Amino acid sequence: MRFNPTLSLAMLASATSAQLTTQLFNFTSSISIENSELRPNGHLLLTTFYKAHLYTLNPQSRNPKAELVATLPGATALNGIASVGQDKYAVVGGVRGSYHYDNETIYTVDFSRNATTPTIQTVAHIPDADMLNGMASMPLQPHILLIADSRLGSIFRVDVTTGISKVVLKNDALAAPANSSMPIGINGLQVVGDNVYFTNSALNIFARVSVSEDGETFGRIQVIACLERKAGDTVSDWDDFAIDASGNAYVAQPANSIVKIAPDGTQSVVGGGGDSLAFIGPTSVQIVPGGKLAYVTTRGGDEGGVSYGGQVVALRLRE
Repeated sequence: MRFNPTLSLAMLASATSAQLTTQLFNFTSSISIENSELRPNGHLLLTTFYKAHLYTLNPQSRNPKAELVATLPGATALNGIASVGQDKYAVVGGVRGSYHYDNETIYTVDFSRNATTPTIQTVAHIPDADMLNGMASMPLQPHILLIADSRLGSIFRVDVTTGISKVVLKNDALAAPANSSMPIGINGLQVVGDNVYFTNSALNIFARVSVSEDGETFGRIQVIACLERKAGDTVSDWDDFAIDASGNAYVAQPANSIVKIAPDGTQSVVGGGGDSLAFIGPTSVQIVPGGKLAYVTTRGGDEGGVSYGGQVVALRLRE
């Protein structure tokens, strides 16, 4: 495993996790990676909470490094990212506060004309948003985005060609309870076929709701799984996720593990867990085509006086 010697916590990973995981990169300062997207060339785009920096990383290189793509204007932190065309991506950014963002903005980052130097555009401002988070584009109309608002308990629909935005779904299943210690409701969001899948961090649920192909009309919300916590665990909650070709969801948990949720709701830990620190606060998952490998990103922070940076970790998926 290629560990940075400054990341002493990661060196405590269990032997089992070590067989499944390889750390590809970590920031040497406490930079948090919030979300990721896999490009057609196999490179990863990484959104961060650090100065609205968007990075790229080639996980196949001998010594992967995060290279700065752009600093997106008018923001201090970046959240969701989604493909909206051939090697073109939408990114959510805003001025980060305490469970609130000002100047919530949607940008496009377009590599279609230049694979290394993209064209950056500001395509929408969403003044009535509170805390935009996970985001996905509609499969048949990729210029249409659905974006989770974790504080409002709603989903916004944004057209990146017109900049028009509106709330298209608001429901208690998307919200955090009024007195919740975790004030984040809907968090991760993905669209697969005619369903929107989402996590709710406060309610600890993984659910889906049917959606029309234009992202305007929704059906009834169905809870697929509830977070299985061990006794005494008060820190686990579900974050972003990826769904494979068989309909299995691989969900990031801040409690240092990746959980597989089968279509019937059955749960199993497929990476990390226990005393493992292979992932220190995982935040997003990307599945490599073929379904045998995933890339996991993590947050940065400080634990026990030890500062650590966000990681990119390769996770071998069991067949």
